[in-house]
Amino acid sequence: MEFFVKSALTIGLPPAILTFALLSLALWISRKGKGEISRWVAGLAFVFGYALGHRIVTGSLPLVPHSSEQWLPSLAFISLLLSPIDEFKTSVWAKVAWRILLGIGVVGALLLPATFLPLPAKAAWILTLGIFLAVVCFCLDALAEREPKAWLPITLSAVSAMSSISFLIAHSAIISQLAGVLTSVLGAAFLFVAWQRNWSLAKGATAVFVVLIFGLGINSAFYADLPVASAILLWLAPLAGWIKFAPLVMRLPNWVQTLVSICAVLLVAALGIGFTVYKLGLPESGY
Repeated sequence: MEFFVKSALTIGLPPAILTFALLSLALWISRKGKGEISRWVAGLAFVFGYALGHRIVTGSLPLVPHSSEQWLPSLAFISLLLSPIDEFKTSVWAKVAWRILLGIGVVGALLLPATFLPLPAKAAWILTLGIFLAVVCFCLDALAEREPKAWLPITLSAVSAMSSISFLIAHSAIISQLAGVLTSVLGAAFLFVAWQRNWSLAKGATAVFVVLIFGLGINSAFYADLPVASAILLWLAPLAGWIKFAPLVMRLPNWVQTLVSICAVLLVAALGIGFTVYKLGLPESGY
């Protein structure tokens, strides 16, 4: 038990501290009246926080990736570079379009080393998952825009933690640890948003989160044993938070609406874990 606690602190604490520090910088910039830059720096906090944890877990952070998981920090940064497009008065279709291009690029980079996939199958997976990533990214960003409350980052942190459990069951211990890094980054975001009471993760941070959670899931599904259905449930889980805006739920007190949203997100993520256990069984010793 002591070993696991020390491992969690070693892997999770430095990324959390760096993330919180950069979010504080974003707050300072916001108070200077530069909201667009502030949102970008908030996304940068996610990128740098995860990159630090990635370096701790894998022992490397190469400029030229040589394996699928090594692409994750770079892809997260690319998603952040594209996110300012939303700051312009563009149409909904334009916002969806750049996310589709991002999604196809992300999935393509991650499946590039998958020599076991025939070219037609690889192209189909890249197109399908790329569009799926774009839809999740767009919908989660819209949810973050409407809900600048602390319940959103804590549920995203929980989804990441539950993803980590699924990845471990699926025999991908390194990917599980990387999901733990993402959990700590989002945990720091939760503490920051709880401190500020209102802070939107839209237009930057949400895109980084979606790229990372998809990237981790793709690594575990295609290069380990995670069932694709489990990955899909874990990717869809954050969108269950939209239940808060269902007409029936909106009639309830605000705290009940929030509780229903959190429970819905956790339920979908738990189904992802449950399906993984159903297919693979519980992990044995030796991980």
